[in-house]
Amino acid sequence: MERLYHDQINHLLKTVERSNKLYETMVSRNSEETMAAKGSNENGNSTSVIEENSNKKLRIDSSSDGPFVMPFISIPKVEEHNSKASIILSGTARKGELGPPVGAVDIGISKNAYFFQVALPGVKKDPGQFSCEIERNGMVHVRGETSTGGKTVTRHSRVFEMKFQQQAPPGPFTLSFSLPGPVDPRLFYPNFRSDGIFEAIVIKCE
Repeated sequence: MERLYHDQINHLLKTVERSNKLYETMVSRNSEETMAAKGSNENGNSTSVIEENSNKKLRIDSSSDGPFVMPFISIPKVEEHNSKASIILSGTARKGELGPPVGAVDIGISKNAYFFQVALPGVKKDPGQFSCEIERNGMVHVRGETSTGGKTVTRHSRVFEMKFQQQAPPGPFTLSFSLPGPVDPRLFYPNFRSDGIFEAIVIKCE
């Protein structure tokens, strides 16, 4: 039993020794090939030497009884360039453009009516400053006035000079779009929500 144990130890030591010799041989061979490639590159024969070196690397002695030692190739670390962002978007806001999209329209269709929503952030709701007209052919005209985008804003007795702006500038506007088909303008049910979305239902005209 003790003899078997010593035989296993000796075999392991021989295996390690063969591995070390193989590794030293490979390191020495790579050094020689590198020097040869450098010299041939100076003589203008770099292509043939590189191909020869590649073939030699593929013909590693696989008949050896010892374990095969493969040198690792170091991968350079890539440093990411991070810049400070002025605005951070998350959720569905990332799908849109920066700033509230004034005039963005969504249209829905049912069996006997059309439904539309218009994004109007910062638009005044006061009577005489906002209107929506619908024609029989399905044309919709939204008119109003925006209150955002001013150069200065006064809040709580303080005057703020705006340095960074992405909202629509103040002033009147007109938005026109077409529904998929003719409608009855008399059957029109509007609603200007508190979140700045104007929506309405209008019955189709057969």
